[in-house]
Amino acid sequence: GGRGMLKNAFLSIRKNIGKTILLFVIMIVIANLIIAGLSIQSASKKSMDQIRSTLGSDVTLTTNMKNMMNQREKGQAVDEVRASVTIAMADQLKNLQYVKSYNYNISTSADSDTIDPVELTADEENQSEGGMQGNKQKPDNFQGGFDSNQGEFSISANTTMEYIDTFSEEKSTLIEGRLLSANDAGTNNCVIETTLASDNDLDVGDTITLTATVNDETISHDLTIVGIYEVNDSQQIGGPGQSNPFNTIYTDLSIGQLFLGSDSDLTSAVYYLDDPENLEAFQELAKEKSDIDFETYSLDANDRLYQQNINSLENTQSFATIFLIVVIGAGSAILCLILILTIRNRYYEIGVFLSLGQSKIKIILQQLLEMLLVAAVAFVISLGTGKMVSNLVGNMLEAGTNDNHVQMEIPAVDQETADSNLDQGAEVSKFGRRMFNDAFSGPENTELDVSLTVPTAAKLAGITAAICLVSIVIPSAYILRLSPREILVKKEG
Repeated sequence: GGRGMLKNAFLSIRKNIGKTILLFVIMIVIANLIIAGLSIQSASKKSMDQIRSTLGSDVTLTTNMKNMMNQREKGQAVDEVRASVTIAMADQLKNLQYVKSYNYNISTSADSDTIDPVELTADEENQSEGGMQGNKQKPDNFQGGFDSNQGEFSISANTTMEYIDTFSEEKSTLIEGRLLSANDAGTNNCVIETTLASDNDLDVGDTITLTATVNDETISHDLTIVGIYEVNDSQQIGGPGQSNPFNTIYTDLSIGQLFLGSDSDLTSAVYYLDDPENLEAFQELAKEKSDIDFETYSLDANDRLYQQNINSLENTQSFATIFLIVVIGAGSAILCLILILTIRNRYYEIGVFLSLGQSKIKIILQQLLEMLLVAAVAFVISLGTGKMVSNLVGNMLEAGTNDNHVQMEIPAVDQETADSNLDQGAEVSKFGRRMFNDAFSGPENTELDVSLTVPTAAKLAGITAAICLVSIVIPSAYILRLSPREILVKKEG
């Protein structure tokens, strides 16, 4: 019975020690390659989840500029064809499924008699004595929002500042007081830049007065400073004609409406979704549930980064899958060949078993058992070496995940040094050392730790067993087609 088979298996393994060692080595190599493939797969899945949670999943409702310009007649003022997003429109989307929070924005501008703007260039100052004055008078039909360089101060009016890109991406940071939140609705609170504050000796708690000509009327309004921020990002400071980030004043939406002269128009509405995966679903839902004309308005997903990264990760994942298929295929083929060669040496033994009435199934099982015993030892060892392999993979992935961009960074010998052939030895040994260090320590980013998990080990065991089965059945089937007599004759021949 079973014990006899086991005993035979051990005898056979001992008798064919050369073949056993060969099979053993090949199995360890295959197992490690499979572990690498599985690790890459699980690591890229983890990275996808990580990216999904950190990247923006916001959608912006704005005027579709391209279509708008197409509808414009030659020489017609852009303002005449411009359609504004309205609060009524934006409200249709704010309670839809997937929306976690939202922000309405009005961008307009104002002047002030009480404070001076921060000048970007010196010549602006000379001009403002005379030349600029005429320029600063607003045209009657000016509705704000479109050309925000009309007033000296840019007003960014929001439902809440909590999610504004400038702050969430740390292009600007709060240094005193607080940012505005939904609780500031209807108040005169504002947040200004630190340069503007120090130029005008302003502090949190002080009041500033803004003025503007709106619908032919001059209005002035007092704002109370509740927060002071600092611009960190030099890219925000554009050339002449760009809005000056130091002169941007953040206020509640109601102040924007006042200086825009409209309590229905918005510059944009941004919806923050629960998951970037739902961007398309939300866009579809918006078309279905609202009466917004998506020819005139567009709902743009801020998922460029997400798409870029997801593409590179999906490539990594499909690379891992192809890699696994190739390894499994090649591994099975190599094992098959070795077994075909060794089984030919066992023709006689098999012939004898068959002529003694032993069932063919039992003979195949005997072969499979021998194979699985070798595989089991190889499997246990490769779990140890596989930990190193998966650390390597994790470290490669980590080397590539800087700056929100994930790619598989396969450490390579530097090309130029390879060409110069002089430092090549040093380069290769440095590369070897780096691989060696990587193998013995997991990546620092725990999210990308692709350490061997139980599911990975289980998959590995399954795949190894399947490879063993295939590589036994094929050669055995080849022999067992023959009758015992033919086998014995073959052996004699």
